[in-house]
Amino acid sequence: MNAVVDRPLFLIGMPRSGTTLIFEIFAAHHELAWLSQYMDLLPRLPALAVVSRLADVDARLRRSVNRSDRDRSLLQRLLPGPSEAYRVWERCCGEKFRYEYLLGTTPTPEEAACMRRLVASVVRFQAKRRFAAKLTGPGRIQYLSSIFPEARFAHVVRDGRAVVRSLLAVPFWQSRERMSRPAWSGGLSERDMQDVGRYGSPKALAAVQWRRVVESTRAEGAHVGDRYAEFKYERFTAAPLQTLHALFEFAQLEESAPAAEFLSRRGDIKDMNYRSFRELGAGDREMYSDLIGQALAAFEYAE
Repeated sequence: MNAVVDRPLFLIGMPRSGTTLIFEIFAAHHELAWLSQYMDLLPRLPALAVVSRLADVDARLRRSVNRSDRDRSLLQRLLPGPSEAYRVWERCCGEKFRYEYLLGTTPTPEEAACMRRLVASVVRFQAKRRFAAKLTGPGRIQYLSSIFPEARFAHVVRDGRAVVRSLLAVPFWQSRERMSRPAWSGGLSERDMQDVGRYGSPKALAAVQWRRVVESTRAEGAHVGDRYAEFKYERFTAAPLQTLHALFEFAQLEESAPAAEFLSRRGDIKDMNYRSFRELGAGDREMYSDLIGQALAAFEYAE
């Protein structure tokens, strides 16, 4: 039997672009199912999506939005909340889904059928109408569209200079050889690697990867028409509720009181880009202008 999944929404973007903050608020919508940290632990058990129903019983039983300036308590870590859950995707699509750009790649019939069945099961067990997921790194739009022809893609974009600063400061980027090797394969061209080589620094490598990810995601998005849209991190921090409404409209969802309440509990949302510009020296400015100046301009960021 061919499982049907109604217009899934994928929130995509480079890591450290605000995707976690935006998605956890967006996923509080009362009609959305999502992959939880429990499914990531046991990806063969989609029935674990039942645990996520706790968030509908009482808002206090939903994991709070993560903050980079403080650790979650043990209780908060145990409460169900959205996860990228790459082990779930790997179960159906293999490790390439996590570690490759997948440009020009389509799934096998078996991969597509496996993923549709799994997502349909999650929606059913969580007792929702629609499905949403957050995925960081390359957009994977062609690959995902081959599995879910009605999928919609919300691309979260943040100033590349701020993304680079944030990436170099977080353990998950520092501890996986990403300071010296590309995080994903099959994406960087010979020219990209030459650009990195001219500077030979972790900053240059991260900057070129930001350029490649946002440009390739936009290029893939051009092939799916109005099922692709871009949302700026900076716009969200300036007007979070309005941006949330715009996301709902793009996803073809009605307004959601639980999501608005979840946003209000998050407290102040601040644009943290100022840290990046405060620390920029003349050498960094020159490097960024050289490596990502055109991409910054294409996404309407001033140098």
